[in-house]
Amino acid sequence: MIKLDINCDLGEGFGRARLSEDLGILKWITSVNVACGQHAGDPHIICRTVEAAIKHGVNIGAHPGYPDLQGFGRRSMNLSAGEVYELTLYQIAALDGVTRALGGKLHHVKLHGALYNEAAEQPELAEAVVRAVTDINEELILYALSGSALVEAGLEHGLQVAEEVFADRAYLPNGRLAPRELEGSVLISKDEQMEQASRLVLEQSVQTVDGSVIELAADTLCIHSESPDVIQLLVELHRWAKQHGVKIERFA
Repeated sequence: MIKLDINCDLGEGFGRARLSEDLGILKWITSVNVACGQHAGDPHIICRTVEAAIKHGVNIGAHPGYPDLQGFGRRSMNLSAGEVYELTLYQIAALDGVTRALGGKLHHVKLHGALYNEAAEQPELAEAVVRAVTDINEELILYALSGSALVEAGLEHGLQVAEEVFADRAYLPNGRLAPRELEGSVLISKDEQMEQASRLVLEQSVQTVDGSVIELAADTLCIHSESPDVIQLLVELHRWAKQHGVKIERFA
């Protein structure tokens, strides 16, 4: 039987913004990536999200990003490897501390936005991120773009790595995500998202923007919380999984 972890980036608001929507999503996913306050999030929404994740039995991950509130962490900041190490270390430590204080255990780390994409491409940044993860806790699992430099760095340093794929993002022929400024980079239609998710999970492959097909390992599937009708998409994904003998469960 194929096993599938479904992850989602949550806690990316401030105060009580989006909190009710986020809590509704938690019942349909198996892993949550909680924003650490740099690209989004604040102490209130972080604590509420972690508490709800513990209640729902969902894997809790730190979701570090660049300190870029205006750009939602999606703009490059040209930081050095040393600065990326410190920034990542700080954010993982914050989520780890909050999670332990509330009675839970941090399970994984998944980067956000520009930091995610750049660590997938640049070995020196990947090394910095991996060093931050291992310096906090070598048992943390690294969620990383399938087939990327970050996957390689994590495995080289003995981390367990979950190779991540996306239901709602278009792919380039090299296996990287299509830049958001490229038309069609975000799949809006639920039918398109389900078709891509099905191919990724069942065939471990995806059709890229130029029509070619590439192979990608798929340990965990990301569903973005801002996707239109995200709850309906998750319900449909669970229904599809039952029909195709796919067991949705936490990545362990």
